[in-house]
Amino acid sequence: MMKQKLMFIVETVGGGVRTHVLQLLDGLDPEQYDITLVYGERYDHVFEQQKDELAKKVRLILMPSMQRTVSPKPLIASIRELRRVIRDIRPDIVHCHSSIAGFVGRVAAHMEGVPKIFYTPHAYAFDAPEFSSLKRDAFVLMERWASRHATTRTFNVSRGEYRNALKHHIDHQDKFRVIYNGLPDIALPSRLEARELLGLRDVVPDESPIVGCCAWLNDRKDPMTFMAIANRVIAQRPDVHFVYMGEGEPDFVANVKSYITKNNLDSNIHLFGYRSDAALLVPAFDVYLLSSLYEGMPYSLVESLRAGVPIAATRTTGNDEVVLPGRNGELFGVGRIDEGVKAVNHLLEQHPETGALHDQVKQTYYDRFTEQQMLDQIVDEYNGNA
Repeated sequence: MMKQKLMFIVETVGGGVRTHVLQLLDGLDPEQYDITLVYGERYDHVFEQQKDELAKKVRLILMPSMQRTVSPKPLIASIRELRRVIRDIRPDIVHCHSSIAGFVGRVAAHMEGVPKIFYTPHAYAFDAPEFSSLKRDAFVLMERWASRHATTRTFNVSRGEYRNALKHHIDHQDKFRVIYNGLPDIALPSRLEARELLGLRDVVPDESPIVGCCAWLNDRKDPMTFMAIANRVIAQRPDVHFVYMGEGEPDFVANVKSYITKNNLDSNIHLFGYRSDAALLVPAFDVYLLSSLYEGMPYSLVESLRAGVPIAATRTTGNDEVVLPGRNGELFGVGRIDEGVKAVNHLLEQHPETGALHDQVKQTYYDRFTEQQMLDQIVDEYNGNA
């Protein structure tokens, strides 16, 4: 059987998008697909570290013209450059990821007559509060045109994201399919081993609960709400410690550090920057706390389920499909600090590190979020079997 030529187009290779794309690059059968990855200049440490190894099995093409902007000139430049690349590779399938690459990639693929064009938004840009209403309207128009004229199927990573597409009249419902992000089932360290790896065994007593998070320090993740919840919980329970793993914009990092110092929380809140082993450190937590303003389908919550750690998360798209209140965690309103404190305290009272709750939480990972489930559904679409 002749290999199909498959091209991935990604503007920013970081965070959940990077995790997803690397899973596809690693998980797809090399006997079935000849793979090209076209990517922009914005990528994180993980991708940087893996580029040389990836280049041995995947054709890598850096495209600096692909930028996170809705200005016509760079969009047109990206489309022109992508058309040249597509004309040279002649892929059978193009799969675009995130909003900008999703637009320029689909337009270029359509103009070059690519037979199958797929798209994964990873949260629609028109939901982003950091954009002006004018930019959000522009993203809606771009999504509508690309979906109706240049898309075989859009893969939504949550039902909420799918409903949002219909709410904004992006396209007919049969153009979308919900495919949850999945993760491989791997061996994880114990609670105490993870704390040792994190460097907390001599800082946090073994019996002290830890509430943790692994996320960017940016607008979308709303780290200041995380800190405010931590402040309130610590005032009630001084034995509880909080951990935030992740890098971010300098202003956000400075604001978080200032808040911690101002409220005398330095001994109970522990900030870590980027950790390449972050997924292995989740078992160190007794509760996972995510305070996002909006999401697509956060991998970090799936990592928490895989580790058997219950979740307190904002009631927003994606989060509300991972978290099943009463089974694997609790939800609270976006920016609602009182509700967040209540959710965290409730989960801490259940001693989640041992016994039935741990197993119950982990079972919800096996039920819906394994990597193989995700890969099988995507391959079915590539092969036209869905």
